[in-house]
Amino acid sequence: MKHANPSNSKSIKRIAAPGDDSSTVQGVGAITESGEMSRGSFLRKAGGLLAGLGMANAAESLLGRALGYGSGLLAEEMPDWDDDPYDIVLPSKVKSVIFINMAGGMSHVDTLDPRTDQSPFGVVNSSIKGIRIGEPFRKTAAQLKHLSMVRSTWSEDGDHGFAQRLLNTGYRMTESAGFPDIPSYGCTIAYGKKKDFQGPYFPSVVTMGQRGGVIGQHGFLPIKFSSFHIGNLDNPVNNLSPGGGKISQERLVRREQFLDMLNDNFEKRSNATQVQVWRGMFDSALEFMNSDKLVTFDLSKESATSRRRYGDTWAGKACLMAKRLAESEVPFIQITIGGWDTHNNNRAKIADIMQEGDPAIAALIEDLAGSGLLDQTVFYLSTEFGRTPVVGERDGRDHYPRVWTSLLGGGPIPRGAVFGESDKKAQRPARDDQAYHVRDVTATLYRAAGLDPESTLTTGSGRPFPLVPRNAKIIEPMLRG
Repeated sequence: MKHANPSNSKSIKRIAAPGDDSSTVQGVGAITESGEMSRGSFLRKAGGLLAGLGMANAAESLLGRALGYGSGLLAEEMPDWDDDPYDIVLPSKVKSVIFINMAGGMSHVDTLDPRTDQSPFGVVNSSIKGIRIGEPFRKTAAQLKHLSMVRSTWSEDGDHGFAQRLLNTGYRMTESAGFPDIPSYGCTIAYGKKKDFQGPYFPSVVTMGQRGGVIGQHGFLPIKFSSFHIGNLDNPVNNLSPGGGKISQERLVRREQFLDMLNDNFEKRSNATQVQVWRGMFDSALEFMNSDKLVTFDLSKESATSRRRYGDTWAGKACLMAKRLAESEVPFIQITIGGWDTHNNNRAKIADIMQEGDPAIAALIEDLAGSGLLDQTVFYLSTEFGRTPVVGERDGRDHYPRVWTSLLGGGPIPRGAVFGESDKKAQRPARDDQAYHVRDVTATLYRAAGLDPESTLTTGSGRPFPLVPRNAKIIEPMLRG
């Protein structure tokens, strides 16, 4: 489905998206009479192709390099990944990780670590003996027996950007200053699971909800480990068929042959190694478009009963999609649920978020446990920090990274366990020896998913990159399920 559209000038102006004569997605583009093309031009046009295929994070990365910001290197400048001397993978039954990111800072005293004298919400008993949680998680409470709770997660970072970077990489901003092309830990997990995979392309990282910062970013890892972002859950995969109507197979083959001819000619005249990267992107696009796993993205294949349980809402569809992606063994699936920055109207905002979120999260946990998927799927729910335990006069809570609660389950993680606790006022961990920094939780998550958190990778500049900072501690009891 490779389509070239020569103009009347002396250069090839664009290559349309697969099967679409009228597409404005630009491809190899601007081949001059001398056969030369600038690196920036190539990157801009490659980014356009990726964006057209829904691979927005990959497109953003390439365009950033074209425009001169960021310090990542092009794929052909990176080390030969087949010869990378480091092995980061451990034996594991885990195939997938589902991460629900409560972006903005979820108030712990209103949700998973309630205080009746500090919250406008009531509390409910959970299915973990002796554990009560906030009323906004009423339905999820019944499913907590399948997971473990970490009630003493903490960090030093009360800034959204810094804290989200830590949550999505395991590194504080100050710790990662020497790694400007740091990947999200989700892309690292996908790389560990799929780096030796030789089959046709299918996304190994899928993100849903708001994105920014390092969410879904592949950093110095190969670009195929950038996230496939679903912007519209009702129409998750676009541009799979020609926009101008049906095109014969013979015509598609001719287009492909014509594109190969153009690329061959360009490569011979310019010695441009980027052509191989470009060809790889086209090959991946064609493999994805012809994948027999595309049905994974079709929520209509679920029963009406199942869709009602999750809810006909954005959160419901996202959690149902996550279940289907885990069934297809996609290595990393991230749902970002925003709105938790409750500096005012704290009660109303939490009630609104969880009216959709609670039934969806509960249904997802129940289905993972009931189907046996939880044995091969790690479930993780957290936020970048908690909120001040004492609500202000404006019914608002401010940033509070000293303590909050995370949920972990699946794979080797025990079911129904509680690790750590906060003090009486939910202001800090009750015990120093049970205070678990975010980097500790990340290291434990890596181990649970089948990666060695003590191992290293090689960055685009050839530097060794530890998966987590050297001072991270694995929470060993959390791996004895």
